[in-house]
Amino acid sequence: MMGSANPQEMMSDATRLGDIAEVFAGVGVSREEAVQRDGEQLPMIGVRDLVDDAVSPIEALDTVGFDKPQRAENYRVQTGDILLTGRGTAMKFGLVGPETEGAVASSNIIVVRPAFGVVGAALYALLSSEAYRPKIELLRRGSTTLLSLSAKDLKRLELNLPPLEEQHRIAAIMLETRDAYRNAIRAAELRRDLARQLMNQRLFGEKN
Repeated sequence: MMGSANPQEMMSDATRLGDIAEVFAGVGVSREEAVQRDGEQLPMIGVRDLVDDAVSPIEALDTVGFDKPQRAENYRVQTGDILLTGRGTAMKFGLVGPETEGAVASSNIIVVRPAFGVVGAALYALLSSEAYRPKIELLRRGSTTLLSLSAKDLKRLELNLPPLEEQHRIAAIMLETRDAYRNAIRAAELRRDLARQLMNQRLFGEKN
């Protein structure tokens, strides 16, 4: 549970992440649920769904059957949530957008939900930055093949957030940069596909 302190009162000095955000791991899924037995099918976010500073949209997510779907309600993500890999070899980050809101975070994901007065995209930019990523890496435990990060340890991470006005500026820059990158990738993929189609037509007379 989050503390009662006002986040804006603490931003000039170092504070702990758990004081300005709710931090929790996703829902654990049993073997029976993983094979999608009878039950309501819910879209679930896994590590592979954190891509290019974003999270895959609901329609692209795998689904898992829950006999008791109410058990997953507290793990549904919201726009502005920050997701990190809780288990795995690579540390990945994703910022939840409207296209993913309502999906369920799996147990391999840690959710950071900013408190009122904290801008999610700005906090995301801070946590995923070159300055803070190594600090989070140091909190991970386990072997080289399977590292884990606990919500409890992540809550203790000390950080400094700028005033709210500056957070909004940082958030705007972060989102603009992310969207420009994603659009450039999509445009490059389209050009590549068109070039392949043209080559196939020239080489083999194919129309598709």
